[in-house]
Amino acid sequence: MVASRCTLPPIVKYQPSAWETEWRSTLARRVQFDNPRNWTRGCNLMAPETAAIKAWLDFAKVRRPLYRKGTPPEPPEEAKEVLSFHALQDACTHRVLELRPMEPLVGFLRHPEAHCRQFPSAVPWIRNIISKVYLIPAWHAEAWPHGRTRALFFDLGASLYHTGNGGASMSWFVNEYRVRGIQFDRIFAWEASRYTDALIYETMPPHIVDRISYYNLPANQTRGAKHNPWRTLRAVATKSDFVVVKIDIDNTPIEEALIDELLADRATSALIDEFYFEHHVRNTPMWHYGWSGGTVTTHTLPNSYEIFGRLRELGIRAHSWV
Repeated sequence: MVASRCTLPPIVKYQPSAWETEWRSTLARRVQFDNPRNWTRGCNLMAPETAAIKAWLDFAKVRRPLYRKGTPPEPPEEAKEVLSFHALQDACTHRVLELRPMEPLVGFLRHPEAHCRQFPSAVPWIRNIISKVYLIPAWHAEAWPHGRTRALFFDLGASLYHTGNGGASMSWFVNEYRVRGIQFDRIFAWEASRYTDALIYETMPPHIVDRISYYNLPANQTRGAKHNPWRTLRAVATKSDFVVVKIDIDNTPIEEALIDELLADRATSALIDEFYFEHHVRNTPMWHYGWSGGTVTTHTLPNSYEIFGRLRELGIRAHSWV
């Protein structure tokens, strides 16, 4: 980060790529009622973007080091044209101090080669549905620029430590942030499926057992309720903490209510640094892969773009989860 004499905290400005801006403003609406089995129009829009996708995925790969706390790698020029960024600006001069890259919001907000048969991927296209290699989480140097104290993880829809629909989430977050130099000091987890205590803790490493509060009951969307996760977040987190949140409850009305509360409450959203959300909406290819079997929502793809865009504009590194 470039040194500054300004005593005010930096301003965070969201800079979406031109590719993302096109999807958010036009393309998502063009495909919102596309046939989810074929997603013909959507795939025809993604298929010509092989060079952009390669630049994105190549950069995401080099952003995954092993146990490193140094300066994260700068994206090459071809990736800069594709990725979106949070620009940290000097509050006094508005000079850009740092650009923090994020994956662009394009397609149906999964791996960019998922579902569409046109991609000659080394990984079968069907497997990319649950692939997470497109994600660009923060590094230690990005999470701790201003005297951060703790790292907190809130997992809404935690499943078990090493298992879950679409793959384990809790162990993925612990491991992916650890290799980027971030160790979670506390974990707060909610899971509606009933498990025995023995099963919950069976594969959980001892250092995670020492740090976790695991609530084996549903997250409550009622504002101020005992098990409303935002109530807990406000009770335990401060702005000096690095806070990561994941929402994948597989109960769309609860998820949407929690998102509405978050977007309406700046005091809560200001506590969150990084956010992952699998937004279950109608008529995307995911409707073909199982979302139609119980998803209750009127939202379509443009609603997803609006939610993720608003979160990023609030300064939150918001990612579309699997």
